[in-house]
Amino acid sequence: MAKVTVTIYMEEEDKEALQQLADAEERSLSQMAVLILKRAIKQAQNDRTITPQ
Repeated sequence: MAKVTVTIYMEEEDKEALQQLADAEERSLSQMAVLILKRAIKQAQNDRTITPQ
């Protein structure tokens, strides 16, 4: 599966908190964002809010 670029806009304090999470898990900011998004997608699939791909 090809990777794509996605741009998001967020509040500075949210970005700083995300960076703290990333640092705590020794991940990049991008890797942490992807991990959180994947968790949210999996939860939505489990809740049947969205259908699995």
